[in-house]
Order: sequence, then structure tokens, then C-alpha cells
Amino acid sequence: MITTVPPVARSMTSHLWILLALVSPIQGCAPTTGTPTPLPLTGGEPIRVTLLHINDVYEITPLDQGRSGGLSRIATLRHRLLADNPNTLLTLGGDFFSPSAVGTALVDGARLAGRQMVATLNATGVNLAVFGNHEFDLREPEFLSRLGESRFPYLATNVTDANGDLFPGTVPHRIVTITAPDRRTVRIGFVGATIRSNSRDWVRYTDPDSALRHEVTLIRDSADAIVALTHLPIATDLHLAETVPELTVILGGHEHDNQAYRRGPHFTPVLKADANARSAVIVHLTLSPGAPAHVSYELVVVTDSIPEDPVVRAEANQWMTLGTAGMRASGFEPDRVVTRTTVPLDGREAVMRTRPTLLGAIVASALRHETNADVGLFNTGSIRIDDVLPPGPITEYDLIRLLPFGGHVVEVEMTGSLLSRVLATGESNRGTGGYLAWDNVGRDSSGQWSVGGAPLDTTHTYRVVTTDYLVSGAERNLGYLAPGHPGLRLLRELRDIRQVVMTELRRRYGLP
Repeated sequence: MITTVPPVARSMTSHLWILLALVSPIQGCAPTTGTPTPLPLTGGEPIRVTLLHINDVYEITPLDQGRSGGLSRIATLRHRLLADNPNTLLTLGGDFFSPSAVGTALVDGARLAGRQMVATLNATGVNLAVFGNHEFDLREPEFLSRLGESRFPYLATNVTDANGDLFPGTVPHRIVTITAPDRRTVRIGFVGATIRSNSRDWVRYTDPDSALRHEVTLIRDSADAIVALTHLPIATDLHLAETVPELTVILGGHEHDNQAYRRGPHFTPVLKADANARSAVIVHLTLSPGAPAHVSYELVVVTDSIPEDPVVRAEANQWMTLGTAGMRASGFEPDRVVTRTTVPLDGREAVMRTRPTLLGAIVASALRHETNADVGLFNTGSIRIDDVLPPGPITEYDLIRLLPFGGHVVEVEMTGSLLSRVLATGESNRGTGGYLAWDNVGRDSSGQWSVGGAPLDTTHTYRVVTTDYLVSGAERNLGYLAPGHPGLRLLRELRDIRQVVMTELRRRYGLP
């Protein structure tokens, strides 16, 4: 049997009341009364706990024409694991409210903004989640609504509201008590940390490393094993494994490809799955009397060899129907074929954010051709599909998946000195979403920039077509590229970027 106990009390009264109000069972289990004292682990078989982990999920239905991923298949995996071991928990490593193609759809006059994700994750049976940075893409009322709809708690060790109070439905840690048939018990402590990369005036972040260490110190004497759910860069996860020896396992997110490391004095596992439930990590914890937890794990590739759970499939399909209708009302026809490509278009983050790509060139070219400007320029982090579109038909839904944030294309005047600085910053942003792709720009072996084949003239003024986001000052290390900069002047606002890319694809590959 699985039950939960209250977090350690805080000195702040407001926090204490929130935490006491959140003493609720993990989904589908009976509540605990009070704070039970674990019975000693003497005799009997080791107690087994199974964790099923996914991260960075933006799609509620399978991908690749139904061949890959799908929360309905994760639900099937969960049911199978529960049949083998009732002490099974499904954890989620952040980034699921946003960005999502369906989440952009207007339904009853409002964006879905993650409603479809929470409803489908509820049906899937998520037990614990941590925030990702993209949860905070939402407006504050949308974010709070998603929390209220969730049937699972959120670990928020380093994230609070602007006043420093916990958001509703969040806890800084959670202790889950596992009771064996012979009444022996073990406790699994969970903590959760989120990367500080999406600033909002209604959110306060503390340093995730320090906050997690502090929380571990609070619960280490109350738990037989401690699991960190994180949405952090892999380098930070590895550092935690090396410097926080109390951690039994780190289940992460943020990167979109599966990863498995062992680091630190106890070779703590650091594990991540592939985005969009293309894979899932299964962790087996075995706890024996007087011994450290034994950890083993496996990666399961989620394909159509795993049947879809009918309840979750029906839930997801219902939201897809609503989302599709909303997209149509906004002028998109999701199933309409835009063009047929002859080569694959690689939109994986690990590729888009580190080097020039064909897809990046197509988007940058689309921007420049919109007005026949001197330069087309955009941040590769706006491409969110994290997938390869194979040769063949490209639909309007694919375009929404590529660019779910949408946004308007803008034409600006930019001085040569500012353009040179922006291009250099884009190069220094390699490996992040602030890495820039451009069209009609070159760079020689000495680092000299050129525009249209001629050396970039820092005294000249260039016409640049880019996105409204990139000239808002919100991109990494490009805070200076914002209204009010003396080298920047807005000329006009143009179409939605997805419409612009649609035109470019047809220009290159023809009508379907």
C-alpha cells in the first residue's frame, strides 16, 4: 500500500497552512492519518518500488502516423507495472503545459493552454510532477487553472509565487510510505527542482541547487530513499549526483533525448527519457534491512507494439477534436497538405540549436522573402517539434507543431553595428534556443560577416525581417535587442510566421 505524509513544517505560517491542506494521498491510494513511524525493516523479503518516468511531453496522441509515443501507451505500461508491483508510481519531469500545437487552439474563445495535457495526464495516472520552464509560458490565470485541474501534486522545491508562497497544489517535498503485507514500511522522499530560465513577474525562483540541498537535509532522516525529480540541464543534474550523496536516483527532464549516467560517491543514476513519450524510464528500487537502496533501471522504447489504453485514447481524441476545430476557426486546416518534401527536415533540438540546418535555412529564407529584405533572422529555439519530418507530405498541423508559439513576423531597420553584434551573440548562444539562423548572411574564416556577398558595413542600415519575439529583448543574451535601442526601428508587422513558412515551403517544393 502507498500513502503520503505531510512535508516538514516551515516557520512561515502561510506555508504551513498550505502544506497541511495538501496532505493528500498519491492518486488512487488511501490517505495517511498523522505521521506514522516506520516499523523496522527486519525479516521478510525486500520491499520493491517501481517508478515509471516520462518528461517533456507536448503531444497527447502518438506520433509518426501512430507508430511512436502516445500517453495511451504510457497508461498501458503503467497498468502492466502495477499488475507486477502495486508499489508503482508514474512521475513526470516537466514541460507539458506548453508548448503544444493543440494548446494554441481557441476553444470557447480561450486558448486550450495545456487543458488537453492535464486532462490526458490525469487519465494516464500521473502521481507526481515537477514544473518545467515552459509551464511558465502560460499567463498566470491559465497556469493557476491548470494546477486546479490537476489530480496530482507538483514538487516545487525552488519555485513559488512572487510573494514567496507556494502555488496551490504544490509541495516542496513529498514522502511516500510503502507498507508491505507484513506491515513493514519504507519511505521514499521526493524533491523537485526547476531551471530558472523563464522569468515572469508572478513567479519567484531560488537557486535550484541550493534549494534542493536544503530540502534533502530536512527529509534525509525521514526517508529510506530520496528521489529528485528535476527539470534542469544535464550538467546540473550530474553535479547534484556528485555533491548530494543522499540522493538515490535523479529523474530528469529538459533535454529531449534519453540519457543515463551514474555519478558521485554512490554512482547515483541520472536518467531522462525521450520527449513526447517516445520512450519511458523504468526504475526498480529494492530496499532491504539495514542496506542502501538497490537501484536498477531500463529504457522502454514506446512503439505501436504496445497497445493503447482505450480510456486514455478516448480522452486524448476528444481534446484533439476540440483543438482541431479551434485551429480551423483560426484559419488553419490541420489535415491540409501544404507541400511534399523530397528530403527530411530535421527539427531536433540537439541539431537545430548547435549548427546550421536545412530547416533553419528554410525558416530564415521564408522571413527574408516575405518583403525581399536584406536579412532573414530568427532564434532556433522557436522550433519546438524536436523531431524529424520525413520526406513526403507536410501538413498545416506539422507547421503548428514546428512553431507552436506562432507570433508575427516583423520588418525592422537595424544598423550594421547592431546587426554585427546580434549575429555574434547568436553564435555565442550555440547550444541554446538563442542560437540564431539567418538568410543572406555569410561569415569567412577570419570571422568577418557579409550580407548579400558584400562585407557587413557597420555604418550602413539594413532591412531585417525577424519575429516579434526576437526584437522584444526576451531571448537569451539578447536583452539589448528591444524597442528603444537606438540602432533598431520597427517598420511594420506582417503575417503569422507559420503562414510565412507555408509560403516558402510551397516556393521550394511546389504545391502538393
